[in-house]
Amino acid sequence: MSEERSDTVVVPEQSYADSEIGLSGPSSLELTPGEVSASPLKKLDAHVVLLNNYVRPHHVAAYTELAKRVRALTVLLSVPMEPDRNWQPQWDDLDVRVQKNWMFTARWKHSSGFAEPNFIHVPIDTTRQLKKLNADIVFSYEMGMRTLLSCWYRRFHPKVPLVMVGNMSEHIEVERGWARRTLRRSICRNADYFTYNGPSCKRYLESLPLASERLFELPYCVDSSVVFDGGKEVSESETRKLLYCGSLSERKGILMFTQMMRQWCDQNRQKHVRLSIAGDGPLKDSIADQAADNLEISFLGHCDSSELRNAYRENDMAVFPSLADEWGMVPIEAMKSGLPVLGSFFAQSVEVHCEEDKNGWSFDPTNQHDVKSAIDRAMACSNEQLLEMGRYARQSVAHVSPQRSAEHFCRVIETALPRLRS
Repeated sequence: MSEERSDTVVVPEQSYADSEIGLSGPSSLELTPGEVSASPLKKLDAHVVLLNNYVRPHHVAAYTELAKRVRALTVLLSVPMEPDRNWQPQWDDLDVRVQKNWMFTARWKHSSGFAEPNFIHVPIDTTRQLKKLNADIVFSYEMGMRTLLSCWYRRFHPKVPLVMVGNMSEHIEVERGWARRTLRRSICRNADYFTYNGPSCKRYLESLPLASERLFELPYCVDSSVVFDGGKEVSESETRKLLYCGSLSERKGILMFTQMMRQWCDQNRQKHVRLSIAGDGPLKDSIADQAADNLEISFLGHCDSSELRNAYRENDMAVFPSLADEWGMVPIEAMKSGLPVLGSFFAQSVEVHCEEDKNGWSFDPTNQHDVKSAIDRAMACSNEQLLEMGRYARQSVAHVSPQRSAEHFCRVIETALPRLRS
């Protein structure tokens, strides 16, 4: 889904220090691209406790900004890091505590055609930790055991608001089994507020059903350390340079995309394409087999932040063919780095930010005709057109920031605390 371009970028928040906030949040504030609100920070008198399975770099960035805006912030994690992640936990100066946790591995199968391990966490000391911390407000991520245990704490501490942080999409959640649906009905009855990270997540929460006055937007930010913020020039190369960042797994759709790219190259022998892949995984050999005389496939392996920055600098566009990502960080990192995105509309980041032929192209990764059509449109662009699309891509996501995420957290806090304590 794409949105029509307007003369201004609508940034859906204003400083909570200057706004009168109701249940549905304040009205939108229109800023011209790149403009930043100069409103001073207001420190809320609240001890905020966040419960998550683990934290990624973009979480750390948002939480660090939130910590500046509240009296105290404590982060409770189920594990320091999940076993399929290729980076070490880094929490900077945040107050982070690892819970006692039972972790189970289940097999996640989806009708889109993939299966992969899914880690299920049961942080068994949740109620004890929350009682010890004496939180003023609790944010619990996802609609699983972590939040169900937080609901149990909430029943005996009715003055402490509980907010379920939703990072999910209709495409993923529609296939959840009866056990999860039953658990979620209990959470819907006991949590006070719910957040959504994109329009698909909001539609799913509304379908449970949850009233709109209980819903708040809580947008992602990105890890700025991987973003290339330097200038880009028109490429003189006749080779079209594509970049994929992510695991080489079925869910990410990269094998299917490479096969479609190979078909396009076979039909366009005069064109040359280089696909650079930052990441690793079980499909590496199958992807490598798709290489051809005019399709070069380069494996960069696991990249640190400086290597990712360089990869964004060196390439013309990013590809994100995911079969199931509830958000998708790569499209935003790529746009902030000045790259248009050729991406799956199953990722909410593509649904929200990709404007057709302006900063990218979207497609249904389960429909080969749709994938091929999107590849045709992307490959038809000149180097000059790609450079202009990259400039607009940067402009279209300029408002995505840790400060914006923190402001949305504070919008929920300022609404929830007075209402439940009155």
